[in-house]
Amino acid sequence: MKRTRQIAALVALLLVASAMTAFATGQQDASDAAEETMVLRLGHIYDPSHAWHKGAEMAAEIVAKETQNRIQIEIYPSSQLGTEPEILEQTLFGSIDIAEAGAGQLGTLFKPINVLEMPYTFRDNDHVLSFAKSDIAAELWEDFRAEFGGKIIGVSSWGVRQLTSNRPINTPADLDGFKLRVPEQTITVAYGKAMGANPTPIAYAEAYLALQQGVVDGLENPMSSIQAMKFYEVQDVINLTKHVTNTCFFVMNDDKFESLSDSDQEIILDAFEQSSQYIVELLNEDDASLVAFFEEQGLTVNQPDIQSFVEATASMPQEFSDWWSDYGTDLHARIQNMQ
Repeated sequence: MKRTRQIAALVALLLVASAMTAFATGQQDASDAAEETMVLRLGHIYDPSHAWHKGAEMAAEIVAKETQNRIQIEIYPSSQLGTEPEILEQTLFGSIDIAEAGAGQLGTLFKPINVLEMPYTFRDNDHVLSFAKSDIAAELWEDFRAEFGGKIIGVSSWGVRQLTSNRPINTPADLDGFKLRVPEQTITVAYGKAMGANPTPIAYAEAYLALQQGVVDGLENPMSSIQAMKFYEVQDVINLTKHVTNTCFFVMNDDKFESLSDSDQEIILDAFEQSSQYIVELLNEDDASLVAFFEEQGLTVNQPDIQSFVEATASMPQEFSDWWSDYGTDLHARIQNMQ
């Protein structure tokens, strides 16, 4: 009887030990899985129909596929994580992993990048892509990274800016007294003035309401953005001034980027390079098709005297050249003439 009780006690102990081992193994497996899966948060201010949101989705899909879902990118569009300045700041400090931000926004921190915001610098969207692959660009990106801790993982065009209004605008003289909504950036205010307008900085998410309520008379955005944000609902004319072709960036927190293995870094860079090309393809398609769309909505698409705007803004690169003088006072001309 005593021996039976001893055997029963031993079996019970073995069962408990086995259960504890299984529990510990399960806990370790769960811990390993958590360590192996990285979720990156990407924030931007654009509508989900915008080319830059679609580009982010494409990059996220590539990264998930190439890493067998070890790295996943969660996208937060439409200013869910803040305004563009707030999203960029949070990324540089590490509370967000990746930001979409324009050259004008990066330029508020790193002055040399403002060279990309000068009027009539780029011929078209593809010119932006060519520049992004140049040695000049690589030097600018690396200096920004060193100073601010932001790794530029993708560069593309944000589109060719056109001016919207409720009456045709043909020359800078037509903008006298015109309240022009511009982004909250030094360069956009400067070129708004140079074009003859009264620039009024307003956040992107608030621009529609500002137009609707008459706070401003018009704004300037690429046609894809005019469609995505439905600005055409509260404006009558799109004037094809083509005054700025914007450069925009995918910026990743550098510490987060450096925490990845070399192979995962390459996957990230390749994914965002592919998405940058895709964004330009989408923008080019929009530029080819949206004139007809806006005319169908009852808007007038006006062809202004572009040369008059070129001449009105021609002095800006010289006026701001001190901002990029470390790279040569001819930096703007070198970018402008790049093939």
